Amino acid sequence: MHYHNHKFTYDENERRKRQNSESILALIGLKKDQVFIDLGANDGYFSVPASKIVGKKGQIYAIDIDREALDRLVDKANQSGLTNIKTIQAAAEEEIASLLAKADIIFLGTVLHDFQDPLKSLINAKRMLKPGGAIYNLDWQKTETNIGPPYSKRFSEDYVIELASKADLKASKMDFNNQQYYLFKLIAN
Repeated sequence: MHYHNHKFTYDENERRKRQNSESILALIGLKKDQVFIDLGANDGYFSVPASKIVGKKGQIYAIDIDREALDRLVDKANQSGLTNIKTIQAAAEEEIASLLAKADIIFLGTVLHDFQDPLKSLINAKRMLKPGGAIYNLDWQKTETNIGPPYSKRFSEDYVIELASKADLKASKMDFNNQQYYLFKLIAN
């Protein structure tokens, strides 16, 4: 597996108990009228609530390599009457010229460890940021748990800081108060 395996199913209500998307989006400061890129969006666990937050003048770009997951996201958006989500089938490592310097916020929701080239993905994400924008990386703590990716696939916080530095990003850990996850804000140096 070189990227997020989207062929799994999960109970969204169970996931919300440990990872509430609306609370996380509020914590990172997503606001009305912003441009939000969900890199590794899967079927829109973060894209759909982000769409509601940014409103009709805001824009969501949901990027994923899995067309089936993006199709499920489109179905969710249509069912909710959301018209500000654009899906793009691409790998995180691919440059998407139309998104250069476009995003206020780029969000990586428990996916950085799954990208084929995490460093290249961060460098690419940085290119998509507007001046003053930020990348937020939410990921699994490097501990053994009975859910989530295997321990060997998880990135330590120190490794994320190292990757960010190599991408010329400054990483600051956010106060997230969660034993399963950590959250970093990454900004251009």
